[in-house]
Amino acid sequence: MSSPLGAIPNLAETIVIKDGNVFMVTLRDGRLPAGVEHPLGLWFRDCRFLSAHEVRICGELPRLLTATDAEGTVAVHELTNPDLELASGERLPAESLRLRIERRADAAGRLRQTIGVRSYHRGPLQLPVEVRLGADFLPMLELRGIVPRHERPSPDGGPGAFSLVGRDGVRRTTELHASPEPRVEADGRLLFDLDLEPRGAIDLTLDLEVSERTDGELAAAIPHRPRAEGTQLTSDDQLFNRILQRSLDDLELLRSELDGQSYYAAGLPWFATLFGRDSLITAFETLSFVPGVAEGTLRLLAGRLGTEVNDERDEEPGKVLHELRVGEPATLGETPFARYYGSVDATPLFLCLLGRYPDWSGNLDLFHELREPAEAALAWIDRYGDLDGDGLVEYRRRSEHGLVTQGWKDSVDGIPDAAGEPLVPPVALVEVQGYVARAKRTMARLFELDGDGARAARLCEEAERVEAGLERFWIDGEGCYAIGLDGEKRPGSGLTSNQGHLLWAGVVSDERAACIRDVLMGPDMFSGWGIRTLAESHPAYNPVGYHTGSVWPHDSALIAFGLRRYGFDEDFLHIFEGLLEAASRFNDYRLPELFGGFAREEFDEPVPYPVACQPQAWSAGSIPFLLKWGLGLSPDALEKRLRIIRPSLPRWLGRVDVTGLEIGTARVDLRFERAGDQVTLTDARIDGDLEVVLEIAGDRRRIGDP
Repeated sequence: MSSPLGAIPNLAETIVIKDGNVFMVTLRDGRLPAGVEHPLGLWFRDCRFLSAHEVRICGELPRLLTATDAEGTVAVHELTNPDLELASGERLPAESLRLRIERRADAAGRLRQTIGVRSYHRGPLQLPVEVRLGADFLPMLELRGIVPRHERPSPDGGPGAFSLVGRDGVRRTTELHASPEPRVEADGRLLFDLDLEPRGAIDLTLDLEVSERTDGELAAAIPHRPRAEGTQLTSDDQLFNRILQRSLDDLELLRSELDGQSYYAAGLPWFATLFGRDSLITAFETLSFVPGVAEGTLRLLAGRLGTEVNDERDEEPGKVLHELRVGEPATLGETPFARYYGSVDATPLFLCLLGRYPDWSGNLDLFHELREPAEAALAWIDRYGDLDGDGLVEYRRRSEHGLVTQGWKDSVDGIPDAAGEPLVPPVALVEVQGYVARAKRTMARLFELDGDGARAARLCEEAERVEAGLERFWIDGEGCYAIGLDGEKRPGSGLTSNQGHLLWAGVVSDERAACIRDVLMGPDMFSGWGIRTLAESHPAYNPVGYHTGSVWPHDSALIAFGLRRYGFDEDFLHIFEGLLEAASRFNDYRLPELFGGFAREEFDEPVPYPVACQPQAWSAGSIPFLLKWGLGLSPDALEKRLRIIRPSLPRWLGRVDVTGLEIGTARVDLRFERAGDQVTLTDARIDGDLEVVLEIAGDRRRIGDP
């Protein structure tokens, strides 16, 4: 959808900090430019609480030296001065001053700021430091053009406390606390008159606090949560450690709370909220390391299952949420995205995650708690997901303002036929059938364990029928699966990455898996950095198309997982190493939402996609997910067992240590070391009731006793 924004900055060149539900996105020099349209700002609950923040010395913008947001909640901007003309008539040469802006986001709704000014000049200096602030309280959905822009008055107050009552009756306030006390000019600028001794230094503090209130009461609590501990991972390679830590830090950065439950927000700045598909896949990727987020995500989505047939929201009973939005447009009912259900894959993915969770938790407690929502989700698949009764799950938009395309490739051109034309709905996506089959098999296992063998048997039979239905997607002449079937059951293109998700689901034969492997790992699909969403030879290929030739790290990671599952260990490593190489070349070792599909031979580094979210949840989860699967960690906590299957690591890694891995009530520390071409488990320390079994090329060796 088109946006009213003018020039959108390259999000790869921004600085992002976040804590809880508060986040800030700025240019690398720390600015929120005044007087121009941009998507930057201090954001809370889908609303921009600060839209302008500029620091000037003697009326001039300082120059950027460097900046970092490596800690996630803290940003540091190192700046210096250009040539300055002082009030005395003296000229101060460039690089005579060091200006350091340090910001710290606070889950309690505060942005703590320190502006440090240090002189390297040998004489005393009198300098005016000017700060320009502005707040527009613009909803995110208006900024993105998803709902129309509304005229709104200028905020009440001045730079000390911007405040505005929205059309929803909520008063939103941004309050400033500054020290020392500045002078306030008629135009609202804050002026700090600095007297610097020779080579002296002064610190200014400008703290901002955001709040929402209705009739004097807080409209929404701003939760505070402790930092997650989770599993610790280290290796003998510093570059790998930096990439992995960046991923884990980004996941912690995106960890958010709702109703006292944790989930991963999909990405910044556009998708800082609960998304069914994105939050589920990220929780799945991180089950090994932060299992509590999966539990919270499942509870949140279970509590928001569809309850009625509502065309405006594309809602049906038992359907899992696609997207949750808050703020003014959502409260006033101006957008279906306040609580929108236009996702055909979130429901089976919900069941897949619920079915996998006991393998780590070691009990069926969450299944018992969520059994009713699980039954409702299964019923949705059969009653509403299959639109024409042919045994396949399809999508078709009913909401006038909803998404036309409702799989993970949700752009209008993301599901093409062989000529590049979008498939006409209702569309049955190939990967969704794989998700459905996996969901029914995993849920069958839980029903069996819970003593309902008849229900389990029916679900297994249904899964077999779904798997048999995949034959309708097979394209004999091309030796691969079509991306989907249109409303006339005609196949779309076979030159897409979607079919790789069938390997993740484990729903095709070994022979068909080899065919998928041949297509995806050939030069037409594999760029050297990852798997393209659409083949280079396809008529609609565009290396910087959102879903028509770009590389999405999570897509490649799921495919790599599937390849390893079917025994294609070398191909798994090619993808793993490609994504690691890509991450090593991005700023701060951060994998973005997507990047260009150009061949690795064309450029020394991956080509950024200018408005990709970063950090983005399922991209951040990709490297930890691949490491877990590379190590071959396959838990069955219900049986108090951890299988370690054919451990494999990137070829430059010699050692990996896993500390505090939780499996049921047990904890285990593992050390993996390379010996030539082989990687093996060299040490296992078990605290609790757990058996560790190492399997290497058919060898099965018990490491510990239950």
